Parts: sequence; C-alpha cells; structure tokens
Amino acid sequence: MKFAMLSTGGTIASVDSDKGLRPDSLNVQRLVEICPALMGFEHDIDFISVMSKDSSDMQPCDWLAMAENIKSVKSDAVILLHGTDTLAYTASALAYLLNNLNVPVVITGAMLAPQAVGVRRETEVGSDAGDNIYDAVQFAMQLAMYGRKGVYVAFGGVLIHGLRAYKADSRHVKAFISVDYPVLGEMKDKGGHKIAWLGSKVPAFTPKRPWPDNFNFVNSKIITLPVFPGLSAAVIDKVCELEPRAIILEGYGLGGAPENLLSAIKNCVANNISVIVRTQTLFGGVDLSIYEVGRRLLDVGAVPALNATCESLIAKLTLLFASDTFSVNNLNLNICDDII
Repeated sequence: MKFAMLSTGGTIASVDSDKGLRPDSLNVQRLVEICPALMGFEHDIDFISVMSKDSSDMQPCDWLAMAENIKSVKSDAVILLHGTDTLAYTASALAYLLNNLNVPVVITGAMLAPQAVGVRRETEVGSDAGDNIYDAVQFAMQLAMYGRKGVYVAFGGVLIHGLRAYKADSRHVKAFISVDYPVLGEMKDKGGHKIAWLGSKVPAFTPKRPWPDNFNFVNSKIITLPVFPGLSAAVIDKVCELEPRAIILEGYGLGGAPENLLSAIKNCVANNISVIVRTQTLFGGVDLSIYEVGRRLLDVGAVPALNATCESLIAKLTLLFASDTFSVNNLNLNICDDII
C-alpha cells in the first residue's frame, strides 16, 4: 500500500527559538525521529513538504494549495500534518473541496512540539506528535483497506469526521472532539500494541458542489458576532456599513436573540447581507421554530445554521461566496445536507 504524507508546518513541525516556537521545514529524517515506528513500516510513504506555516497564518488560498497537492499525488491514502489552531477549518474546507476524491485524507498535528518537550509546557510528559502520526497512518491504512474515502481528523487516539472536528482544549493532548456526530474510530490496545478500529458509521457526501472551480476569495467577507446581554443594534448597523457578504450571529441556546436587534438584522437582509444564526452552545445546534425569539429572527429573514460547526460554516460560506452570483438565502445550510 502506498501513502503520501504532506507537511504544512504547525506545532508538529516546530522547533524552539528565542522568539518562541516556530514551524520549521520537516523532512523524512525528522519525521522518523518524531515517529520511530515508521522506520519499520512495511508500506511506502512519500513525504512532501507543501509549506511551513504556523496554522494561525493559514488563509483560504492555503486550503486550495493543500487540495491541489493532495489531488496530484498517486497513493492509496493521504496523511496531512497541520497546526492545531486552524486544523478544524482546514479539515472542513478540504472535506468540501475533495468531496469527489476516491482516497481517504487523514489530518493530524500535535499539541506539544517534538523538540520542545519540557521547554514550553513543563506539565506535559512528552510530545504527542509521534503518537498522532502513528495513529493517523494506522487509521489511513484501515480506511484505505475498507475503501472509505473522505476527510478525517486523527487526534488523541480517535478518528473524527472532518466536518465535525472542534478544538475544545488549548493545552491537553486530547484537544479535539466530535460535534453532534459519532466518533468514527479509536485506537485500541491489543497485546502490547495499538490497532486502529473503525466504527460502523461511514459518512458520504452528496454529489452537490455549488461553488466554482476557479476561486476568488477577495469578496469573501464574513463576520461573526456573538449575542450578549446589552449588545446594541448600533453595532450590527456599523457592521452592515462594512458591506460583508454574511454575518454569522451566534445566538443563545436554540438561536435566541433580543428583540432590540431585529430592526438591524432586517436592515442587513434588505441590503443583501445574509444573517446566519448559529448557537453559542457546542452541541445541539439551532432551531428557530421553537421559541418566539427564534421565529422573530426567521420573520426578518435570518437563516438558521442548524447543526453546523462554526468552522465548517465559515469554510462552506467562503467557498460559496467565491461565486459573485451566489446568495446564501437560497441554500439550506444544514450540514447534513452535505453528508449522508
């Protein structure tokens, strides 16, 4: 079996410096030092350095670069090494961009740099980089063997659907969780070593791809705004003056927002600015049909994001708005419209 491993930087490829941890070029030798188990791996792994970035610096154009590199390799599975801070955004974007790819893509990273053990986070026992790389390779092998495609996140011993990954902890090695979707696999102990176990859930994309092949991210102006007690409608009015393509309004619970914001939201919609309502809670999504406060939002033209994560919603809107003629008000944003 043939694998391609792509490096993009991040903590997993970082070294310590007098200015703090910084991503460095990762090569095959360093990769084996990080994960010695790969030295005796029986399958072929082609290592490709795509870029060397802290993931905080990632931009939509980098999603395209990763997608093009992944599509160009000839392999049975792809492992992508990425920084953790924007990993969920990249996983979502690649899930959309690569929905027709016939091989699995497994993304992983690290919370503690291999060469910074005990330097920056003295409470950590050791770097999680080696374990995460090993797990990603094992998951990729199992996914390829069973003919499962799609984009996944392997982190902390579990396998998560790329559109459902969320970084829930800024320090712990088990940093990622799956939002409103079952975990798709786990690493399990067996006779002194770990094996990748896949669950029965097999997500699959519908063939819909309502964005262009040639992207223009210049006009992809998206603003997120949390609702909080005391939020003034004047803030939304000022945001409206910036002429964004969409405002993601993070409401309470199932999507509630105070009455004093309604006129500003209606004004945004009248100016062809999509107002999309998601929840501030991590699980459960929004349902604007249950409470009066939610129905008021529907009445002024707000669009419910239902159970989309913030990362997948932003990735999807960025791709959709690459078309100057697209209007988000014509699309149901439920993430389950994309996944079977």
